[in-house]
Amino acid sequence: MKKKSFCWAIALLAGLVACSEPAVKQIAYPVADVRSVIDREATLGLADEIAGVEYVPLKETDDDASLIDGVLDYAVTSRYIYVMPVQEPRIVLYDRQGNFVKTLLREGQGPGEFAGLVFAIQADEANDRLYLFGSHIWIYTLEGEFISQTKLDAPMAYMQKIGTDRYAAVAMPFIPFQSGSFGIGVFSEKGEMLYHKNDFYSNLLPKEKTGFTVHLAKALAPDAASLLFKAGNNDTVFRVQADSVSVACVLDLQNSDEEVIRSLDATDFSDIQGMKRSNREIFVWDIFETPSRFYFRCRYNQGFHVVSIDKKTNEVVAEKCEQPGTLEELAKTTLQHGMLGTRSYQNFPIWGRTCGNELVQIVTPAEVDYYKELGTITIPQELQDLGTDGNPVFLFYKLKE
Repeated sequence: MKKKSFCWAIALLAGLVACSEPAVKQIAYPVADVRSVIDREATLGLADEIAGVEYVPLKETDDDASLIDGVLDYAVTSRYIYVMPVQEPRIVLYDRQGNFVKTLLREGQGPGEFAGLVFAIQADEANDRLYLFGSHIWIYTLEGEFISQTKLDAPMAYMQKIGTDRYAAVAMPFIPFQSGSFGIGVFSEKGEMLYHKNDFYSNLLPKEKTGFTVHLAKALAPDAASLLFKAGNNDTVFRVQADSVSVACVLDLQNSDEEVIRSLDATDFSDIQGMKRSNREIFVWDIFETPSRFYFRCRYNQGFHVVSIDKKTNEVVAEKCEQPGTLEELAKTTLQHGMLGTRSYQNFPIWGRTCGNELVQIVTPAEVDYYKELGTITIPQELQDLGTDGNPVFLFYKLKE
């Protein structure tokens, strides 16, 4: 977490760009009364969407380069797993069986090296491309051959490719919109802003103080053709596409004015982690999407719940997550919080993100060990003998068509 904050501070030094805002498409979308179900005892139906699961531990060798200190970000293809460790500025390559291949890219000025902030990676198997996003857009082949790099003038918190020469991006927090923050937008491969949306205002806060804070949620769609985005100040979940912004769904959270202000006051650094938040506020921490449903992991009432919304029927279900300790304690075992999820498949907590027809989950040996004493979950045999140290394990859930 400290590393991320440091990276943000550096990126704030970059310049800003501006362009016209797109019209928000009005289409049919589900509206979910989250507040009415959040306190009910329920179990989600994620099992109905899963055909099977594969367990892939990242294997260690005599080469110290095979050891990683955790996963800050990752990308997967049918052949490879690309890992960006938490503290080491490099990209580590494993095959889909978890065998260590090599350090594919590292920080530096020479061949096979990158210089600058990196906050996300993405693999495009169909076009043989690996993308690194940060202070630049770096493009390589999947085997690590350098293609190009483009410096970004707008400070980003997140970026992903969503189409040919189209990149969806979320602006850096704590820059007021009227000072130049683009909010959410789409850029070209050359770093040119094509359109943006930054009218996330509220009558509760002066416009000159309004911008994003860290209270945001975002996720790439399974087909990598759009980006889901939610700011903490309102209930709308937007879909950023190559040429438009549309409404994906609306969550009826009924949060307080204080929560809206917390999510929008770009000049207030006093509660960045939201520790002063009331137990009754519902804060969307992160998102993933399957072909039939949206899943939102929400912080609420000193714990976490996963809320699921059916895209066609508008059915809303919430399940309370098993949580053996505080977030601060869990953060010592992983940044992904992979087991802070739903027990609806084989009674093992699941949370992750969708990549094509797979839901990808990451757990660490320390995290699994921390959860073992709960007695209310089932640890699969494949995860029973991990110990407490060692590399993470990737779980690949095959989603039904």
